[in-house]
Amino acid sequence: MTKRLVGLFVGLCLLGGLQTQALAAASAGGKCRSTGKIAVVGTARFVCAKVGKTKVWVALDSASFKAPVITSVIIAPSVTSSYYLQGQFINILVTFDAGVVVTGSPQIFLDSDTIGKMTYFGGTGSQVLLFSYATVAGDVDNVGFGLKANSLVLNGGTINSMNGTPATLTHLGIARSATRKLGPTAPAVTTTVTTVATTVTTVATTATTVAATTTTTTVASSAAPKITSVAFKEPGGKWIPGQNVQVRVIFDLPVVITGSPYISVLSDAINKLTYLEGSGGVSLIFSYTVISGDIDNTGVGIAANSIVLNSGTLKSSSGVVAVVTHAAVDRSSSRKILAS
Repeated sequence: MTKRLVGLFVGLCLLGGLQTQALAAASAGGKCRSTGKIAVVGTARFVCAKVGKTKVWVALDSASFKAPVITSVIIAPSVTSSYYLQGQFINILVTFDAGVVVTGSPQIFLDSDTIGKMTYFGGTGSQVLLFSYATVAGDVDNVGFGLKANSLVLNGGTINSMNGTPATLTHLGIARSATRKLGPTAPAVTTTVTTVATTVTTVATTATTVAATTTTTTVASSAAPKITSVAFKEPGGKWIPGQNVQVRVIFDLPVVITGSPYISVLSDAINKLTYLEGSGGVSLIFSYTVISGDIDNTGVGIAANSIVLNSGTLKSSSGVVAVVTHAAVDRSSSRKILAS
């Protein structure tokens, strides 16, 4: 009997030693095994809880139950810098003062003529959440959109701290701005007019009048348009006879096209896409209609610096020749040309 008690005591001591080692490794957010297990490390206490699909140590001190609050809300800049084109993404970044866990599909609302809600896209487990919206044809805002204050809503979901405390969702708004206009083409270039006022000087009985002088100055940009992106308008995996292989070339300034420039492509079946439309805006489309016999099982790509003027021109609205250098687009099996 005595030997059994000694053996049990030794076993419990060994188990206690292993448990102490396991608890010593506890830290907020660290993985654990048994939900409900309590650990004490120094002056901090932790409980093993299931967050999402993972079991983690959660702090039990009062500070860890503080509701996360929003510290900033920003509208991410567009690829075109000072305006948005239909087809581009609008992204909102919401930053909290602590990590948050998101469930469901929370939303945040723009202040705009045509666009409303932005849907939660990602960021759970971090301090920054991303809300996104892909603009479509018909989305137009000639004033420039902003963000409504306190417009973040749960929409049936949740935004909680790592310990499950609901976050405080109040936040500032962002004023509407002319740098965030939205439409199918770039906004018109603004002309600046400067007028010198009339000056009249009278001395004693002699009147001297300086004639009114009005000077109108049109400010024309001397910057050369540059390419910011080159990308395929893909149909979803392949092209077949009768469909159009198209590439969109985006410039940082509006460009005016003359003649028939084309862009060379890397392909087993075709060699170039001819300019189709876009003159006067920042987005140019080059296109080729697939015909019977055009087969490319490797996938279409674009070599760097492949735009050929072909006796035509690409210039800014003030006549400055565009810079047409650009990065390559690798050949991809997601852009095959098939017989059917």
